[in-house]
Amino acid sequence: MVHRMLLLVALCLAAGANAGVTRIEVVSSSAFADGKTFGEVGRYMRITGRFYGELDPNLPANKGIVDLAKAPRNARGKVEYSAEFDILRPADAAKGNGTLLYDVNNRGRKVALRNFNDAPASNALDKPEDAGNGFLMRNGFTLVWSGWIPGLPKGGNLMHLDVPSAKGVQQAVWDEFFFNEHGQTSARLTFAAASSDQSKARLTVRDRNDDTPSTIQQAAWEFVDGNTIRLLPAGTPFRPGAIYQLTYIAKDPPVAGIGFAATRDLVAFLRYDTSDQNPLAGMAKVAIGFGESQSGRYLRDMLYRGFNESESGRVVFDGLQPDIASARIFLNYRFAQPNRLYNAGFGFLGYPDASFPFSYARMKDPISGKEDGLLARCTARKNCPKVIQTVSSTEYWQGGHSLNTTDPLGSRDLALPENVRIYHIAGTQHVPFQIMPKGVCTGAPNLAVDGRPAQRALLLALDRWVKSGATPPPSRYPRIADHTLVPMQELKLPQVAGFTAPRGPNPMTPFNYGKQIVQGVIDVVPPSAQRKRYGVLVPAVDADGNEIGGLRVPEQAVPAQTSTGWSLRSDLAGGAGELCYLDGQAIAFAPTQGAREQAKDPRPSMVERYKDRDTYLSKVRENAQALAKDGYVLPEDIDRIVARADRNAKFENGAQ
Repeated sequence: MVHRMLLLVALCLAAGANAGVTRIEVVSSSAFADGKTFGEVGRYMRITGRFYGELDPNLPANKGIVDLAKAPRNARGKVEYSAEFDILRPADAAKGNGTLLYDVNNRGRKVALRNFNDAPASNALDKPEDAGNGFLMRNGFTLVWSGWIPGLPKGGNLMHLDVPSAKGVQQAVWDEFFFNEHGQTSARLTFAAASSDQSKARLTVRDRNDDTPSTIQQAAWEFVDGNTIRLLPAGTPFRPGAIYQLTYIAKDPPVAGIGFAATRDLVAFLRYDTSDQNPLAGMAKVAIGFGESQSGRYLRDMLYRGFNESESGRVVFDGLQPDIASARIFLNYRFAQPNRLYNAGFGFLGYPDASFPFSYARMKDPISGKEDGLLARCTARKNCPKVIQTVSSTEYWQGGHSLNTTDPLGSRDLALPENVRIYHIAGTQHVPFQIMPKGVCTGAPNLAVDGRPAQRALLLALDRWVKSGATPPPSRYPRIADHTLVPMQELKLPQVAGFTAPRGPNPMTPFNYGKQIVQGVIDVVPPSAQRKRYGVLVPAVDADGNEIGGLRVPEQAVPAQTSTGWSLRSDLAGGAGELCYLDGQAIAFAPTQGAREQAKDPRPSMVERYKDRDTYLSKVRENAQALAKDGYVLPEDIDRIVARADRNAKFENGAQ
């Protein structure tokens, strides 16, 4: 029976204590998953509520927050903010493993349970099935979520953050609109327009990023209100696959960089406050930050900007596990747009989340002349966390991930710092489910290769690393030196029906944002692209089109298909031939030699490769066992991996 206490308890904290948290409101405390027990750890409880914080703009730890000095202040001269939080913790604190696992939400959505527990996507966490396979609970982790993105829509159990605005600030901004569906007749602006005067705005359209934009005449569009535009005559749809860009004057930007401080303050409070006002008092011996995609880029940027240190100088996260994230995030800027992703699937050109530095290693940028690295600040302060980063193939094609492990021109491999491991989970798309609407991308999405078993093993490896110093297994990623990381022109893909080679990975282009960019203000709008580009490389492939470098999980090392992290847009969707956002593709091997020859497929069939299903599954098991021995997957996942391969394999007559 669920025991649910609906509380509203305001806990006032001592002034100036605990990294800016001033008040905790516990709204509810209840049994998680209907009181289900998780191995020796037992039951979990769920605590939800809101925390309140305040920031002193004059403190060195806060001076880097863009426009904080322009925000309203309270009687103490501080800037106030608040955010929702959600906690899952062992009911018996003594049975936890001592690790606070902070799951940075993705656009307000929780992801760790889906990622590590194979649970269904859910923000409500009000059903027993939301615990999935119970992996995180069986291992005693305490999970924490909180809001960090200003302005998310209400509802949907999203995690919200409320921050003040820099009132009276006006500036030119740009929005890009990209539609996959037919019939879209209006476009929502990211920020409220300061004026609906069209002479102060410009709407353009282009078919490709490299095309010269065409200006849409003022008579052909209008502001519906301060937050929306439409084409004219009313009812005219935007063209799917085209890239529309609106430059306009916006007003009153939220102080979005508080999103970094809010996470910093809450985690520091939960770790270090010893009073009974802290729902985790004494439980969190160490803290690990996990983030997927957008939230992984958040962690990389949080580290780079120095927010992994509390106002009082204490370490926030001992370990970080950014997943499927190659760049940083467009958050700590005036008129920030953290929900944008640079250049993914073409469009969104010029957002500053993908600018130098790219790598944890310190290096010199040959284009700007700057010398920097993601660890520069924490190295100087001697408080860097341990980092385990996992990436899919998509990040190499869409986000220039090769620049994380090579010099900016793509001419040589870098030596990673000792506290960093990178694992490329070969042959995977961005996430193990379909993102794009059916028909937008050519072919079927790549759901054949699942990297989550490796991520579970690597989380436990990171936990051991931060607690005892036990080093995780060696990094595995494509390298220039062994020819597993190559320029696009060296990629040789098989000639298979429906398998068209892309023109290349998305380019990584430096932009001119103006002289105030160092203060987080973009005054060249839209920013102008520079001529020079960084050198983006991609993973090399074998004769089947499967990647040969990185961490090859069983479904990819013992393949039943060609699996990629990229696909192309279809003719019907517009932008035909361009990379199709974050979906990959899987093209199954023919079941038999006859079927292969009939399809003129050069790739050996399943029967030619493996003889029969039992032989195939035996090879999958052997590969999984070898990975488990080396620490890349867990023994408990071996049977699951084999069962999944069995479901996906096609043999005689195409039978499953």
